[in-house]
Amino acid sequence: MTNKLLLILLLFCYSASTFSQNSTSKVADSVNVLISLSKNKNISGNYKDGLKFATSAVQHANKTTDKLLQARAYVSLANTYQAINDSDNAKEYYQIALDKKTDDYFVNVASLNGLGNIYSIDKSTADKAAGYFERSISYTLEAGKNEHSFYTYYNIAGMYLNFKNPDKAYPFILKANELLPRIEKENPLHPLLQNLNFAIYHNQKKDHSLALIYINKALKIAEEHALNKELIDIYDFKSEIHEALGAYDLALASLKKMHYYKDLDFNTEKSLQVEEVTADFKVNEFKEKAEASQLKANFITVVGIGTLLFLSTSFLIFYNYKKQLSYQKLEKKNKALARAKNEAEHANKLTSDLLINISHDLRTPLYGIMGITGMLIENPSIINTKKGLLNSLKFSGDHLKVVINNILKIKEVESNKINLKVAKTNLHDLLRNIINSLNYLADQQETQLTLDISDDILEHYIIDGNSLSEVITKLIDNAIKHTTNGAVTFSIKMINKEATKHYIEFKVSDTGSGISKEDLSIIFDNFNQGNLEENTSYGIGLGLPIVKSLIKMMGSKLYVKSDVGIGSEFSFILECEVPNGETARYTSTEHKSLQILVVEDNKINQIVTQKLINLLGHDCTIAINGQEALKEFNSNHFDLILMDLNMPIMNGFQASKAITAQNKNIPIIALTALQISEVKERCNNVGILDIINKPIDKETLKAIIQSVYS
Repeated sequence: MTNKLLLILLLFCYSASTFSQNSTSKVADSVNVLISLSKNKNISGNYKDGLKFATSAVQHANKTTDKLLQARAYVSLANTYQAINDSDNAKEYYQIALDKKTDDYFVNVASLNGLGNIYSIDKSTADKAAGYFERSISYTLEAGKNEHSFYTYYNIAGMYLNFKNPDKAYPFILKANELLPRIEKENPLHPLLQNLNFAIYHNQKKDHSLALIYINKALKIAEEHALNKELIDIYDFKSEIHEALGAYDLALASLKKMHYYKDLDFNTEKSLQVEEVTADFKVNEFKEKAEASQLKANFITVVGIGTLLFLSTSFLIFYNYKKQLSYQKLEKKNKALARAKNEAEHANKLTSDLLINISHDLRTPLYGIMGITGMLIENPSIINTKKGLLNSLKFSGDHLKVVINNILKIKEVESNKINLKVAKTNLHDLLRNIINSLNYLADQQETQLTLDISDDILEHYIIDGNSLSEVITKLIDNAIKHTTNGAVTFSIKMINKEATKHYIEFKVSDTGSGISKEDLSIIFDNFNQGNLEENTSYGIGLGLPIVKSLIKMMGSKLYVKSDVGIGSEFSFILECEVPNGETARYTSTEHKSLQILVVEDNKINQIVTQKLINLLGHDCTIAINGQEALKEFNSNHFDLILMDLNMPIMNGFQASKAITAQNKNIPIIALTALQISEVKERCNNVGILDIINKPIDKETLKAIIQSVYS
């Protein structure tokens, strides 16, 4: 059903391009003709010519000052790019059409629906797609185009159902349902689609009995109006519902019905082909009779045509028999592929679950180990010989934390679960903290680590500090590990300045072992470190793949230069937004002492977190579960809450929901050993501002507090 809707919407978009012009100028007429030619070429699948005509339409339209003419030409060009799956160009030209501000119904609705379709492909941009669709509905409702409004509501609901988000789909199903009485008599497809959406919604909500009621309503409409193609989808989905209800005999019966209508659809196409060929030969027969002047010639013609018709019909019967056999083989192959796909997805889920469980079980005790180690290192009573041992212990703990985070990070990257979180960030503090954290590793390698920041780099920028920090840390860490008795330089310089944006180059160069040309092609593959020297190990080979993916997400590209025995250079240029009023470097001032509530059930982690907060000059109150947190919140004033999620009696989700119901302005940061991508949506729903993984150190905690109060 999704393909049907997309076709409806694309044809609807094309109607924008062919709407009549008021202008009678020759240019306007030429543009209209070019738009029409582009549409026809695209529908026939000739996208090369479709693009040529659409581009020409834009060029002609831009010779005039007619914004409406220009907007329609740009819509035609955007439609063409969307048809060939070039989303970037399609988005650009739809937006140009909207920016013309023509108030033209078809230009606005076609552009907004086009943008909605583009963004509806990715789950992470589903809400953005819904926003565009809803904007288009405001035009369709105002124009009284109820059918257009219905299809768009249906499209939004279908998008959310496709992403297994029935709760977001449901309001749009209801809105489509409100419009149904005005249009259901026009086309039986309307109530059929609506019942199908209700069935999918209730099935995803595990109310399979109610889903069955709605799918039967859709089935009744399809059978009354002989909608055979729809019956294929309906019986297919009905078999899923019966299977969920445990009625396997009925599920099998529905599958048989589905195959019956597939065969019927196939035979219908076959009959149409035979009729088409027969009609062609009859036309040729009449032509021959009209042109022939002798009975003999007529006889020969009739015999010849009869023979050809027989051969052609025989060929079609044989061809369709072969096609039927091929179709049956394809069905078996599809089922085998489906089984293999399900097995692979199941294995992948088991792997992901295992990694998440390992992560939680390791992070919690690791937080205690690293926290206590850090406190001992800063204790003035610890003699230098003991500090050396503690530094080694801390280094090992940091390494274990990186390994755990890398394994889980690559799963997030591959699943597209990472979203950039931009905020005002002190870039200088961020860079200095990275260097400080890696000095010990550099000392172990007897390597000089240098930070070089250009004087024209501002103190603050609006960037994703966490992602940038992760990228730089991994690049420098990688450089140090491959450099012994040498130098690693991290330089930051301005490449270009605009009014509100600075383009800054980040470069990590080393005098290490270098990378061969053969290894340059594989160092960004997962679990691949290139050819290592004997008895050396630089990790599990996930750092650079993560770096490359994160830099791409930030809108940049990673460049590599390397020579074996000389060294390597990794660099990228990042677009950094300048905060309002920021014209020069300045040093951030310390905030006043804050009252911080820590909700944590692990005794060791309580001690560690409290000590870190006190070292930063803030006051700390401990609550051992969500219930105690509520009591403390109602009795005292707090500036910040650090909330564990997995606790007895009342967990962090329940406590956060209760607290934000009383005060939406209180910042709550989830401090958890759970994987961020797995709990992000739940955290957002209960008002949690951000999520930080355990273990954390003093600098990370300081950055958290500054991000809240910067």
